[in-house]
Amino acid sequence: MKKLLLAGGGHSHIQVLKRLKEEPLKEVDITLISPSNYQYFPELFPGYAKDRYAEKRIRADLEKLAEDAGVKWKEGALLSIDPGQKLALTADGEILEFDIISLNIGSMTSGTDKISLSENIYTVKPNYQFTTAVKAVRGVDNPVIIGENAAAVEIAASVQAWRTKKNIQSPVTVIAENRLVPEMEENISEAIANRLRESGIILFEGETIKKMEENKIFINSEEIPFDKLLWLQKPKAPDLFKLSKLPVEENGYLSIEKTLQVKEYPFIFGAGESAVIKDHQPFTHSLYTSRKQGDVLFTNIRGFMDTGEGELIEELHIPILLELGNKQGFAVFRNRPLFGKIPWALRQIQNKKLLKN
Repeated sequence: MKKLLLAGGGHSHIQVLKRLKEEPLKEVDITLISPSNYQYFPELFPGYAKDRYAEKRIRADLEKLAEDAGVKWKEGALLSIDPGQKLALTADGEILEFDIISLNIGSMTSGTDKISLSENIYTVKPNYQFTTAVKAVRGVDNPVIIGENAAAVEIAASVQAWRTKKNIQSPVTVIAENRLVPEMEENISEAIANRLRESGIILFEGETIKKMEENKIFINSEEIPFDKLLWLQKPKAPDLFKLSKLPVEENGYLSIEKTLQVKEYPFIFGAGESAVIKDHQPFTHSLYTSRKQGDVLFTNIRGFMDTGEGELIEELHIPILLELGNKQGFAVFRNRPLFGKIPWALRQIQNKKLLKN
């Protein structure tokens, strides 16, 4: 019997589990391994931060999904892979054999090696840490968020909206080492920054973090006190790929073909944030893109094992939708920006579809 190892509980693997429930693979022993029983939906994080959604509504139960699909569940994480021997080493020292492995392990947060994560400093990756982090940070007198990406913008806006609703007078402080969402046009970044400031957020852009002490952060212009700090710097690739000497692109993410396979090792598949597709333009990952990849992943794993059939993943162009608090949102599609209630309403429609599935 062949062995398929699904490493990571990302949303592409969740889609594979759903497909397996309807279309089981014959004579295949399948195991799902992930560090937590739960996988959270980042699209619903702003709603959770504002108490719109309960925790149980913004997560998927991986153990239950695996059971329903006839897949073995294992709580844990991989440290490295030996593609020659087809062996995987877990953080607990266990060695797992596989014939095919699929990696959907997400990303980590950059810069955490420069700080000491403590009871006052939090990150949200892996994403099962999100609810604990937000609950700890949002109600304190001096909350500080460090980051400039879309996640930092959304969480800062949502926490500020929650604090305003609760009549908490002190604002959220955001420190960005660059301008906000620097991958977008400068005028768009400026407009987003203005919206955050209008909501009451104190925003520092283009600041270098000189040093951090207990409950203090020193930047170019001044010293900022904090009670709780949320570290939301840009994502970074997991160390697993380099440790395993797998092919990676320039930022250390797994390099895969349009079939979602590693060219040098076609029995290794990748999906989600942790893998970059050759010759595809960078795109923002979402539940939509993850499910699309999950469907292709299922088809190609089945084809590799049995049918010989396969698909190529299409290049995806989807609108970016951000929540900015107070029923305001932002959308950009093919570099055309739109602010106001319409993007917010589109995001709520997207969220409702997500909650139904």
